[in-house]
Amino acid sequence: MEPPTDPGSGTLARIVVPVGARSMQGHRAGIVTRLLAGAVDTVVAVIGVGLGYVGVLAVRYVISPRDFRLVEPGFGLLLLCFLWLLTVYLTLAWATTGRSYGARLLGLRVVDQRGGRLRPGIALLRALLCVFVPIVVFWVVVSRENRSAADVLLRTSVIYDWAPTTHTSQGNPGNEPASGHPGGTVAP
Repeated sequence: MEPPTDPGSGTLARIVVPVGARSMQGHRAGIVTRLLAGAVDTVVAVIGVGLGYVGVLAVRYVISPRDFRLVEPGFGLLLLCFLWLLTVYLTLAWATTGRSYGARLLGLRVVDQRGGRLRPGIALLRALLCVFVPIVVFWVVVSRENRSAADVLLRTSVIYDWAPTTHTSQGNPGNEPASGHPGGTVAP
């Protein structure tokens, strides 16, 4: 197999990707990067719930401006909306581009065992595991392959992928080492 693709081949990649980070292209991400991406995605979901709440208030005001009062949904309903929104958001992101907003900011992509896009069912299962059992991500700390428990169960990987032009939606993105695992050359 070919060595990890150098993202420096495109003009934009040379500008955006720091020289020191280029060697990590295609390798699996560690716990710190994953947690930072997860924190960004959590903020996105919180903002989404907040916007949904404002939307409900706006509709109520338009329907009945004289009887308008603020609705107090309660913590349980807000938590349920947050968990639902985060699950849908991650599922759609991973099944379409492999990137949530947090992953895009940190140069990450979630891929299947061949380096391609996740099937929608796998993306949903991975989102459910990550949202409702977030402790699964900490398996990365003890894994020699930098894989979370969700990655091991569902045969997925979170890789550094700053140069989207090196990724193909079909099969090998050009950074799969001989071991057959994307980013398999990461040191323990």
